[in-house]
Amino acid sequence: MSTQERPNVVLFVADQWRGKEVGYRGHQMIETPHLDRLAAEGGGFRNCFTQDPVCTPSRCSFATGWYPHVSGHRTMHHMLRRHEPNLLRYFKEAGYHVWWGGKNDMIPLGEVEATCDERVDGHGDREVVHGGPWEPGHRLFHTFLWGEVPKNHEHVVGDEYVTEQAVEFIERPHSKPFFMLVNQSLPHPPYAVCEPYYSMYDRGRVPLPIRPPVDFAGKPRMLPRLHERMRIGKMTEEELRELVAVYYGMITKTDHNLGCILDALQETGAWDNTIVVATSDHGDYAGDYGVTEKAQNTFEDVLANVPLAIRVPGHEPLPAVSDALVETLDIFGTLTEACGVEVGHTNFSRSLLPVLAGETTEHRDHVFTEGGARREEVHTHETDLPEENIYWARLGVQMNEPECHGKAVMIRSKDWKYVRRLYDTDELYDLTRDPEEVRNVIDDPKFEPVRRELAEAMLDWFLETGDQVPWRWDLRGSKEPEPPWSRAARRHWFAGSDGSG
Repeated sequence: MSTQERPNVVLFVADQWRGKEVGYRGHQMIETPHLDRLAAEGGGFRNCFTQDPVCTPSRCSFATGWYPHVSGHRTMHHMLRRHEPNLLRYFKEAGYHVWWGGKNDMIPLGEVEATCDERVDGHGDREVVHGGPWEPGHRLFHTFLWGEVPKNHEHVVGDEYVTEQAVEFIERPHSKPFFMLVNQSLPHPPYAVCEPYYSMYDRGRVPLPIRPPVDFAGKPRMLPRLHERMRIGKMTEEELRELVAVYYGMITKTDHNLGCILDALQETGAWDNTIVVATSDHGDYAGDYGVTEKAQNTFEDVLANVPLAIRVPGHEPLPAVSDALVETLDIFGTLTEACGVEVGHTNFSRSLLPVLAGETTEHRDHVFTEGGARREEVHTHETDLPEENIYWARLGVQMNEPECHGKAVMIRSKDWKYVRRLYDTDELYDLTRDPEEVRNVIDDPKFEPVRRELAEAMLDWFLETGDQVPWRWDLRGSKEPEPPWSRAARRHWFAGSDGSG
């Protein structure tokens, strides 16, 4: 496929948008007309799972096709370095103009210029307001509930600025195909949004969050510790509904920004030759299980399951929402295959093109999410912060109670979820009978065969994905022929013939 024949790509990534809060999945209240439009004209996925419940590891995974454990990308401060592959640079190397807007959480600052042609971030020249309504010490301070904010609040303006700049880029004339990564900050907490989105959802009709089991029975220690430090138990029912309604408003605001980009593609004529993917890096508790925000080693579906809608030009729309088990990791293989972009490293992504083409309705038997750290890995923790900081609740537990933050991994089939932990309770959920994951049956002997089967599948997965051997060979002698895969690897920046990769 020549450069001129290759389709454009728009990858739209929200931050902390839960998979169940989308219209295309049949949600009776949430308004996401633009994501639903994308799903209707391509394919929408019900069972898409992220590889880590926090930002940086998740984004590193879908940019490389590696699980977080493959190369140590399982923290907020270990990003993709010069010697490692990444999706954006592959497309830039293949002749695409790479435009990257919004938050980073993926590439070290010193490598951004080599990764893209244009980088857009911030608020432009607009005046913005910062901060929330509560002083430290207020019972709602660590709940992340802020409520209504003005239209020039930093989070709102930042996403709008990035969206407007993305639209302006689409409207330009282009001499070569483009790849756009459009990141949004919402619906990441604090739970804060401007009108008309703030008043969009009736507080009397939004559902109350999922209640945790009594005394958090069967749940890992991280959850009751966060519940205590966040003081969620002090919130009234009205405040919990307010939190949910504001989170819904943040989602609809993000969907509006997606709509601006879809409209620009259609109005400029680029729609017919542009692949569009919309997803999120991970989900959010939003009050469920008595906590807000997220944790790095907990894996309920509200954190691990995310929206995914994809449209590939030339493919007929899927007749219904796909129930296939897929991972955000699969974005890497889907886009490189669809655009004919050569890859030069071992990865574990599986292209979704057969599903989108209607050739199959199945994709994976299991999906995996992982996170946390060993007790000794202080360098993997985020910085401990004083109680006057809104993130004190989670970061303090991670730093000072390392066994609560211990390494863990989740395997999920369509019907079962099993979580294995180093220092805490394992978990097993019958998702057919307990979709809200509040009855941990790990100690019930009648489910031991299920646990054993999932544990064996997890072991197989670790054996298959435990490392990645570089394609480039180090030749053992001057007359040794170099195999084709090694020559292919040398064509990429991270395995250059001068060894500088």
